[in-house]
Amino acid sequence: MRIGRRDFLTGMGLAGGALGMGTLGPAALGIGEARAEGLPQNIDFIIPYGPGGGFDQYVHAILPAFQDQLPDSISIRAENVEGASGAKGANQLARATPDGSTIAIVNVPGIIIVQLRGGLSFDVGGLTWLCNMGNDPYGLAVPAKSPLKSIADLRALGRKRPVTFTGVGPAGAAYSATRIGAHLLGFEAEIISGYKGTNDYIVAAVRGDGDATVGSLTALSQFHDSGMIRVLATFEKHSSIPGAEDATTLGQPDLAKITQLRPVAGPPKLPQDIAARLSRYLINAMNDPKVAEWAKANRANLQPSDATTTKRLIEEQVAFMNVWKKYIN
Repeated sequence: MRIGRRDFLTGMGLAGGALGMGTLGPAALGIGEARAEGLPQNIDFIIPYGPGGGFDQYVHAILPAFQDQLPDSISIRAENVEGASGAKGANQLARATPDGSTIAIVNVPGIIIVQLRGGLSFDVGGLTWLCNMGNDPYGLAVPAKSPLKSIADLRALGRKRPVTFTGVGPAGAAYSATRIGAHLLGFEAEIISGYKGTNDYIVAAVRGDGDATVGSLTALSQFHDSGMIRVLATFEKHSSIPGAEDATTLGQPDLAKITQLRPVAGPPKLPQDIAARLSRYLINAMNDPKVAEWAKANRANLQPSDATTTKRLIEEQVAFMNVWKKYIN
């Protein structure tokens, strides 16, 4: 069911100005002006995974503030289109009419990996990038009771046998992060896959299904804070977790290029004026104080970036994944 801005905010308990309107809120744009600007009456916001995951949470966190940026005549709907490791939703976006009525959050580098494996009907570079919501570095962790205390210990184990990691299948971004990270760190990795999602494979590592696991720091932090795992290294230039090694101390600067982006895109050939407005509304929504509070409470690495910066980040990830593509097949 599609709902309008006022009904949406009332249902969320946010009517009456709980979210900041910003300089581009509904009061600044009348219905006639919105139509004159070529904005669509309805917007579908595709989430290429099922409910409850990180991408779903990011979209629903900004949805009220994004809706508040739009004129009263426009309604927005989040739509979960799961399947084929995110490719089903991405392909639906690429086929959509380029009029601003369909946008999507995209998994990068996940979607690049799918493209390299032949799972897309379009070129990722052809999408109209609107903004980037977050940039989540990865980390390598072991169960709290593991005898492995450092990356040096993992290397020593790797000289005897492959180090086992819990994870998702080859189409998952964490899979490539594990394969590339292990190569840079100097040991062979064997990935035990088949888990449904990030939380599942981290829990599997906690119970000892594998020696270690690699995941975004957003996902690993809650387990690290609760004492269930120990993060041995972060794939950051300078570690954000006390006591954990990083790309600098390990002498592997390419580790810091292994990251999880959460960009939002429109279909190819989306008119520039519509793309610019949607980009501005999305960034305003991400800068809303309520959204910032959500990010802090959930340890989400919310980093709003404009369209130009987002396009550059995507191009960097495409180049990086092409260099390391033999490790993601």
